[in-house]
Amino acid sequence: MSIQQALFFNFLSACCCYLGMAFGILAGNQFSPNWIFALAGGMFLYIALADMFPEMNEVSREEEEAGGSGSFVTFIIQNAGLLTGFSIMLLLTVYSGQIQLG
Repeated sequence: MSIQQALFFNFLSACCCYLGMAFGILAGNQFSPNWIFALAGGMFLYIALADMFPEMNEVSREEEEAGGSGSFVTFIIQNAGLLTGFSIMLLLTVYSGQIQLG
């Protein structure tokens, strides 16, 4: 893919965000916003995790090839990071009504 093609497709994907925002605003008046937020959040999690898990596997393989003794430590660190992120999202969801900004 050339640089011009990459820039064009990047711009096209950015424009799709605005289309999604417009659809969300219009659909939010007709449907329950909670379902829309859940769907959007699920898609973002899928995209993030689908990109992150192969990278985590590659780091684990490199760690094993380098010495192999730190593979358990790498496993614990990776899962601690994932569980921390999930816990933060859960706390934000549970206490979203009580959060006051400013």
